[in-house]
Amino acid sequence: MVHRMQKQETEEKAQTAIAAVLRYGSLLSALVMAAGVGLALLRGGVTTLSSRSSPAVLLRQVLILDPLGIAGLGILLLLLTPVFRVVIAVVAFAAERDTKYVLVSLGVLAVMLSSIVYALR
Repeated sequence: MVHRMQKQETEEKAQTAIAAVLRYGSLLSALVMAAGVGLALLRGGVTTLSSRSSPAVLLRQVLILDPLGIAGLGILLLLLTPVFRVVIAVVAFAAERDTKYVLVSLGVLAVMLSSIVYALR
């Protein structure tokens, strides 16, 4: 009975953490994108759009407060939000000692990360 209550408490904490990551990840990415758009409007618009850039280029753009770089960071945060959600699921399943779902979640995470790496090439 005690084990069942602990497992239920762990599941509730995991669900709360997952909901927070999705909620605040989406909110943060929207705010960062809005900051980029706002900065672009303050500076008189954007002159060029690059269709692809590496994370290093994006970081440089953010550090010099380039509006496109800031908006790109917001998009990157939005894309990474589901990745963080899966990481929390892995940790939660590991805390519950549910090996099957840990392995499934790790498989999903591997597919997501390999897709990101492939897309960045």
